[in-house]
Amino acid sequence: MYYECRHIMPNGSKCRAPALTGKPYCYFHTHVHRLTSKPPIQPEEPLRLPVLEDHTAIQFAITQVLDALSSARLDPRRAGLFLFGIQIASRAMHRTYVPIPDHTVETVTQSESGDELAPEERICDVPEDCVECSDKDICSDYESMTE
Repeated sequence: MYYECRHIMPNGSKCRAPALTGKPYCYFHTHVHRLTSKPPIQPEEPLRLPVLEDHTAIQFAITQVLDALSSARLDPRRAGLFLFGIQIASRAMHRTYVPIPDHTVETVTQSESGDELAPEERICDVPEDCVECSDKDICSDYESMTE
């Protein structure tokens, strides 16, 4: 039995990787949230792009760069460097397959640090975990096994 990562992807779906024990996120997203919660290394840093983990995040990043460029928060040379990095990330992704999320997050909670979290969801290996599970009285998987 394990809990799923509660990170919400930019397209509204939830990361479905196993969360670290006692943490709301998987290994990758634990580090992502730790990095993004720190203040920028350089105070003049005008822009903080999202993690470029899917096509939606790349679209958000492009929008942020263009917005910062149009509002003069970002000079054209630096904007070009950002866009080049985004282009590299975009090319690294598989262009032939764009996953359509099968589950989207409909409610969120906030962590102590202000991060948005998807609802907590425990994943069980049925029937091995059922015997020791504290929620077997309310679990539909357990009920279907006993019928």
